[in-house]
Amino acid sequence: MIRLIRCCLPALILAPTLVLLTSPIALAVKDNPVGGAPNGDAIDFSSADFWETVDGKPVADSWEFADGEVRLVNPRGGNGSLLSQPLPPNFELSWEWKIQEKTNTGLKYRVRKFGKALFSNNYLGIEYQIIDDAPTNVAKGSTASIYDLVAPASEKTLHPIGQWNQARVVAKGNRLEHYLNGDLVASATTAGPSWDKTIALSKFYGAKDFGSPKPGDRVMLTDHGGKASYRKFQFTTLAVDAADTEPPVESGPFLGNAMRNSWADQDSIVIWTRTTARPEFVADGLEFVSLSTKKASKLSQETDPEKLLGAQLPEDATLSQMLGACPGAPGRVRLMYFPGKQRYATKTTDWITTDAESDFTAQWKIEDLKPDTQYAAIIEAQSLDGDETTAVVRGAFRTAPKENARKDVKFCITTCHDFIRRDDGMKGHKIYPVMTEMQPDFIVHAGDIEYYDKPDPWAMTIELMRFKWGRIFALPSNRDFYSRTTSYFLKDDHDTLKNDCWAGQTYGSVSFEQGVRLFNEEQFPSLNPRYTNIRWGRDLEVWFLEGRDYRSPNSMPDGPEKTILGEEQKAWLFKTLEESTAKFKVICSPTPVVGPDRANKKDNHANEIFAHEGDQIRAKLATIDNVIVLCGDRHWQYASFDSEADLWEFGCGPGSEKHQLGWKPGDERPQHRFLRVAGGFLSGELHYTGDEKQPRLTLRHHKVDGAPVSKFVFPATKGTGVDSDDIAPAADQNIDPSAE
Repeated sequence: MIRLIRCCLPALILAPTLVLLTSPIALAVKDNPVGGAPNGDAIDFSSADFWETVDGKPVADSWEFADGEVRLVNPRGGNGSLLSQPLPPNFELSWEWKIQEKTNTGLKYRVRKFGKALFSNNYLGIEYQIIDDAPTNVAKGSTASIYDLVAPASEKTLHPIGQWNQARVVAKGNRLEHYLNGDLVASATTAGPSWDKTIALSKFYGAKDFGSPKPGDRVMLTDHGGKASYRKFQFTTLAVDAADTEPPVESGPFLGNAMRNSWADQDSIVIWTRTTARPEFVADGLEFVSLSTKKASKLSQETDPEKLLGAQLPEDATLSQMLGACPGAPGRVRLMYFPGKQRYATKTTDWITTDAESDFTAQWKIEDLKPDTQYAAIIEAQSLDGDETTAVVRGAFRTAPKENARKDVKFCITTCHDFIRRDDGMKGHKIYPVMTEMQPDFIVHAGDIEYYDKPDPWAMTIELMRFKWGRIFALPSNRDFYSRTTSYFLKDDHDTLKNDCWAGQTYGSVSFEQGVRLFNEEQFPSLNPRYTNIRWGRDLEVWFLEGRDYRSPNSMPDGPEKTILGEEQKAWLFKTLEESTAKFKVICSPTPVVGPDRANKKDNHANEIFAHEGDQIRAKLATIDNVIVLCGDRHWQYASFDSEADLWEFGCGPGSEKHQLGWKPGDERPQHRFLRVAGGFLSGELHYTGDEKQPRLTLRHHKVDGAPVSKFVFPATKGTGVDSDDIAPAADQNIDPSAE
């Protein structure tokens, strides 16, 4: 079920090197790397010396070369495929072929390797498919198709099994053409959004520039079962000019913020996207007028959006000209998704039209998914006045395992981001390529995803708040990571309105209530109410708390009525914790519950002004085994243990090495078991050990480059938190020695 959410988203010859370098083929590639030599008269496809098998065995083990024919006589299920010498990548190639019953073969061209991530770095290329099928078969895997990419024409002349057919391929720049018995039956342009969509829905997704001409490309005759014969090869190198390789003109709308997701459980998830006027942000834009904190504070008393914006823009500049701008644009979008590699099980949503009222965003809630399954997600954009694809992005997500599944799980948690304190230039934050390598099953962003109340610009209008979201999620590393990782987004004060905010307050022209709606309903995947608990298999359950929507004013005197969670959320938390049968119960909170925190802070359960509810929560958690709190908010990494509540809390620290502040290095309190005043992130890994496969939960703090600086392994030992042998912080000047 899909719910639309409307918001207000070897070919080298085994001969001496000298012979290879002076061969006509090698000279053609060397002298004309794009166009090549004018003809292929010196190329003899029917010679065994022209080929080698992909597994390195003698070509004669599978193939016979006689009477001008190349015959597959001993099929080896793919291992016997023949690979040519390097050839010019722009060419016309014709040949004749015939097959026996149940044969699956073909001719691949522009063949090369695309890295270990794609089919273990095997040779891949565009394929002229040849297979035992009916002339009426027009599937993407039928004869003369551009295999798995473009189906052949509905009418094609195909001679019966055992009779010769004539094939021709024209590969010139970005244009591909397949002919069968004299008729053009399939064609494609290997550049632009339409091709991007075709690749995104194929087995070749991830192959950079797949189908485009590259020097050193090869030809392959495939052995996928059954016997086949080839003859009368004619290869002609084609000259190309700039027009042949230029991509189509792109007019937008684009998908500059790609996609993000949230709230995945066993069978559902919410996907978000946004149509944009540009494919990427403005990397060479203008700088904002810099305002001091004092001037910004005074400006925040103003309520006119035009004045609030004008005070921060250079003269005669517009917001779309500023550094990092990724302005929205109207369009329509739809979502396609499928499990694993089951491309033929793709489901497609209806189109959603995007507009300025909702900042050109769109969302889908997808239901009826399979548990513990990796899905591909593809979003396609079109303009409002056309039916051509203008942009395509492909991402991924994973659903949670069944509640009774004994399943290893990896996750990460981060907090405290903004554009001005990113630490990897215009790429974004260093932690994201590192976490990509770790391949977590999910990521939790524990809030303060951006800071409205920090400069360049001070976001005191809805327009400037939207600008900041478009900018930070156009940073390539950040955008790409969230496009393909199951995510849970919490919010805190700085990404709701301003520091330590609560209901009824304003910031410039924006009210607290507007800030809540902007985050909850427009800029992030929606959930109502915005708190939930999700089981990740038999032994891990995760709670996600909402820390702004229901809170009392910080200025209210402490007592039974003062709250951060609100009575309904708190009752839900206590009830679901009591009912949980998971071994480990992990609470993800935007703010600390244990601390310690700075003495002047007045915004969380580790502060005196929320002592009543803080004591109530800690007392309740003390009655439940194996509860661990993971929190954001604080700009330093720590592990703390409340001995009275037998409760552990881990602060993940800021997601940038330019963002650590607020705690003095070495100021270790009695609760601390680890302290590091620096940027990084936290990881968790549920794994099963021993003959009885007992669950263990390992938590680690990492530097921004991924290097681990602490290690804590649970289950806990009563009174100490974790077994002493399982606490292994790495060397760091701020680590509490008693934790080693």
